[in-house]
Amino acid sequence: MSSDTRTAAEESDPLFDRYTLPKVALSVVLVASLVGTWVTARLGGAGVVVAAVKWAYFVAAGVLTGGFVWKHLFVRPADLGEGAGEYCVAMYDRFDRIAAGAVAALAVAGAVVVRSYLAAFGATPAVAGFAALLTAWLALAAATTARSGPVDERFRSPLGLATLGLGLAVVAATAVAEVALRGFEPVAAGVRVLHLLAFAVWIGGAVWNIFVAVPTGKRRSTVPVVRAAGEQLERFRWAVRFIIPTLLLSGLYQAVDGLGTALGTYLGSAVGLAVLAKVGTIGLLVVIFKLCPMWRACSPIEGVCELDDLGGGGGGESAADGSEVTGSD
Repeated sequence: MSSDTRTAAEESDPLFDRYTLPKVALSVVLVASLVGTWVTARLGGAGVVVAAVKWAYFVAAGVLTGGFVWKHLFVRPADLGEGAGEYCVAMYDRFDRIAAGAVAALAVAGAVVVRSYLAAFGATPAVAGFAALLTAWLALAAATTARSGPVDERFRSPLGLATLGLGLAVVAATAVAEVALRGFEPVAAGVRVLHLLAFAVWIGGAVWNIFVAVPTGKRRSTVPVVRAAGEQLERFRWAVRFIIPTLLLSGLYQAVDGLGTALGTYLGSAVGLAVLAKVGTIGLLVVIFKLCPMWRACSPIEGVCELDDLGGGGGGESAADGSEVTGSD
């Protein structure tokens, strides 16, 4: 083994294993979203069971929508090169298995959500349209996750893009419906749409990185795979810089819109304390990303920040031909 190869191996030995902080961040976002869903349900007069089901609905919709954003925007097969082609295929297949579970969960939770809208609004054309939109999305998502074939044929296919587009539409329509439960107001609806879309892109991206890209990459620790993973993470890092402020600011707006600005309102009620707890969790998320390498210039994947050394002129023959840079799975 050449000295260049040993350097790459040393830098990539813990490849894809430095994900403690991102996993904590995912847990924080899930807890914050659960609290936020309970607060919204409570303000709308719904019970704990409805809140729990709606939370499951939001998470499943986020996993699907954000996952399809990754699948058709951030993971680009043409950018990966021949050395990482199998990595992309494996990621697609792994995500499709996760997405199939999300589709099943969304179908069950979605039926409850539609029923709650029927109870609140009646059998209106808007509710019927929402149910039809959700049904169409579930059908397309099930079809695209069951599809096999070369990655180049699945990437940004008409079916995949239609599924992504319908997912974004369902998330936006859900946001509008949730606001309408307490009386429709255009600005509040717009803020809610931004909030849920940011949540969906975040949760889908986090799931993709932690449960798709990382486990898949551990089995293919070559320099092209490190490079491909770095490109994906760079796109996600760029998105996160907008997602977290959007979640925080839109969440604050919704809190003030629902409870006002009097401190006593927040300190004197369970709902108010829950809102403060949610704001605190989002603040914790900011701290996590300040500490997490994904927020800084470096990736949590060892070796990504030295891609020029690994894959270019300083990487040696082993880097150029995509040989293994780590000896463990």
